[in-house]
Amino acid sequence: MPAVARVTRDFVARGWLVSEGEGWRRSAQPLPAGLSDFLNGAAAMRRAMLPVTDTAAVVTLPAAPSAIAQALPAQGPIHAAVRSTEETISQIARLAIRSLTIMTPFVNREGAELVVRLFRDTRAAERRLITRRSGPTRRALDAIMPELIANEVTVLNYLLPAGGGYETFHAKVVIADGDTAYVGSANMTVYARHSMELGIIVEGRTARAVASIVRAVEKIARPIGKAAC
Repeated sequence: MPAVARVTRDFVARGWLVSEGEGWRRSAQPLPAGLSDFLNGAAAMRRAMLPVTDTAAVVTLPAAPSAIAQALPAQGPIHAAVRSTEETISQIARLAIRSLTIMTPFVNREGAELVVRLFRDTRAAERRLITRRSGPTRRALDAIMPELIANEVTVLNYLLPAGGGYETFHAKVVIADGDTAYVGSANMTVYARHSMELGIIVEGRTARAVASIVRAVEKIARPIGKAAC
């Protein structure tokens, strides 16, 4: 972020960017030839210099009173570094700039409301929801489809016929800009239930590997409704 701030100040000083609200927009002044190639080269160098991986643990604890919540402090201060799942994926959504993809096989009514809020809060231009449209998930999804359409979300169904059954997924992923990802056990099913969910936040090379898998899923999954237009 400090590097981005320095470049932004420099571009504003040169008249290439104009302040607008909390962000910036291109000015009418033409950009110099070669600037795009220079920035692409800088981005490639940054990717090459990123650490192999950076991770953090993310957990959803059962509703209080919770036996696991009472047992965790005995493991020492390290447990304090574990983040809340909903808080963390909300932060990922807010920080996304280019793209935000939510991949969840199961959605219930409360989880559907969370999905809508995540897409409403993001600045990302590319917004995708990958799910499997069957059973209760189908009903929850159909209920929020107008809001997904309004928020320009492309909805994809990864439930494909395969032999005598079907090909689908059980992975739960929230990924921003292809370089920050949540991977874990938490579906978009918010219940007042006694269930612990555990996952990790990955960045760098590992996140890019996750992104490549998600992109492959996006290519084979089937669009649902007008939100895919």
